[in-house]
Amino acid sequence: MTALPDNPADSMNAISRIQIDRVTAFMRLLKTFCIVTVLCLCLTACAGDDPSGWSVVDPSQALGRRHLFFLLGGLRITLMLSVASLLVGVVLGLILAILAANRRWFLRRLVRLYVEIVRAVPLFVLLLWVYYALPIMLRSLPPGPLTDWLIDLTDLSPFAAATLALSANAAAFLSEIFRAGIEAIPRGHVEAARSLGMSSAITFRRIVLPQASRRMLPPTVNQFIMTVKDSSLAAAIGLGELTRRATELQTQTYRPMELYTVLAAEYLVILVLLSYAARRIERWVTLE
Repeated sequence: MTALPDNPADSMNAISRIQIDRVTAFMRLLKTFCIVTVLCLCLTACAGDDPSGWSVVDPSQALGRRHLFFLLGGLRITLMLSVASLLVGVVLGLILAILAANRRWFLRRLVRLYVEIVRAVPLFVLLLWVYYALPIMLRSLPPGPLTDWLIDLTDLSPFAAATLALSANAAAFLSEIFRAGIEAIPRGHVEAARSLGMSSAITFRRIVLPQASRRMLPPTVNQFIMTVKDSSLAAAIGLGELTRRATELQTQTYRPMELYTVLAAEYLVILVLLSYAARRIERWVTLE
């Protein structure tokens, strides 16, 4: 719960701001719902001579319910892919951020090279390279004790390849977020901890990371939103997430307008909720 100021007038102002923020957030969600509803109604009216095409996603009909359940089945894969990619990206990004602050210049150069390459290559191209080209490159390596463990990567599933590509991309952006958060900590806090006999690792874990995490949390949530949006690219390598399932149904029913409208509505609902959560987290961090 947010701590209120001691001054009663300031407390009332803080409570009023919180209530206004809640009403504003509710109105934004209501406006989004109304926009989606009006859009669906307009598309139904513009369906031409065959308005019954919406029966492919009509929950009142058995076929429509089956199609909707099939589409919503991709939601679990989309969220699993996004969460797994973000978790791996956070770990890798934190390692890169720590290496970027290292005193050894070649480690800083390696981190900078990785970040520049990954950010310069389009994510779709990176995804295709990981799924198709990476196994071929690994199979061409000479056998040996250092390369035998890489054999497992020559048979990547679509989910594993998508996770690897999305996490590599997210790590490049998250490393910059983490680096900025770590560098924002006053140098005096670190020096005070070292003067008390704390090692560098303990200082980072007990002093730097808890303070930096508050600054890093809002942009990390925003990166998760970007990862959810980017997960739709995994349809190109056959992963059965939301976009892939909508495309498979479209090739069977030849109803692209209805199915892709539902697909857009699914992403809209997911991203609006995540954006609302990101705003609440950012407001919480600011008030604290």
